[in-house]
Amino acid sequence: MGTRIRNLQVTKVVDGDTIKVVIDGNEESLRLIDVDTEESHAGSSKPVTKAGQAASAMAKEYFTLSEDELAHVDIEFDTNDPGHICLTKHRGNYGRLLCYVHKGDENYNLKLVKEGWSPYFVKYGRSRVYHSEFTIAEANAQAHNLNIWNADTNAGGTTRDYSTLLPWWTLRSLVLDDYRQTGVDAGVLSVRLDHETIKESAEKEETITVLCDLQSGINKWTGGGALIFAGSIYHKFNLWIPDIADEEKTPLLQLIKKRYSGYGRGYVYVTGKAILYNDTPEIVLTDIGQLSDFPPIA
Repeated sequence: MGTRIRNLQVTKVVDGDTIKVVIDGNEESLRLIDVDTEESHAGSSKPVTKAGQAASAMAKEYFTLSEDELAHVDIEFDTNDPGHICLTKHRGNYGRLLCYVHKGDENYNLKLVKEGWSPYFVKYGRSRVYHSEFTIAEANAQAHNLNIWNADTNAGGTTRDYSTLLPWWTLRSLVLDDYRQTGVDAGVLSVRLDHETIKESAEKEETITVLCDLQSGINKWTGGGALIFAGSIYHKFNLWIPDIADEEKTPLLQLIKKRYSGYGRGYVYVTGKAILYNDTPEIVLTDIGQLSDFPPIA
């Protein structure tokens, strides 16, 4: 069991996998981990589907007790860190809390997978607490053609390509498993979990190794160089490749494009001297030797 915060008032159900609750008098958005229901509203890179709209409607009904009242829930983090640490560190790219939600005795995240509203979403790592339960739930939902696993659900509309996504998510999860098992002990820093440490290291211009996600590849070509936003709005961290016209930088650019971006490995260990640029920590990349699929030896 992970760390729990109990008896929180739901204030809004946004869609199938995003709700809002009140914690210590503040409204917080939750991003439910290990699930990814299909989209019900336009605005993201993923298509709006009939299954996404149905999942959103189901969620709103599930958390509604009456016309004027929403349920109370418990949230559970995928860690046994103290509660105040969870509220600080366990947040996603947009500051939302990453957690499971329990209504009564039911794990809502697991319900989504059991009933075929969502795949077991391991793009950002497998569940530490419920991995076997999620795996079994997804297999049963696929076997019984439930919701997203039934071609009739989205017939005549847009769909998601799970035949491509599932193996790619699995590849990424295996990289994260390696990080959890060996990278942490080797002193590798996580952009999300160790952001303050990364910033302190940049202030001191220390050499560090950071686990970065390069899925989006090069984000900006500017000033004769290439900029990678390796963090997020909530955890800013950049990689900078100067002088890209220099032929010696070509292998570095090609490696990022062919191995790590798009449907590649995504995650990579980046080693270099951290510096601050406009108050944002960054590492300057000049050589492919700074990128590795393996953590440094502890």
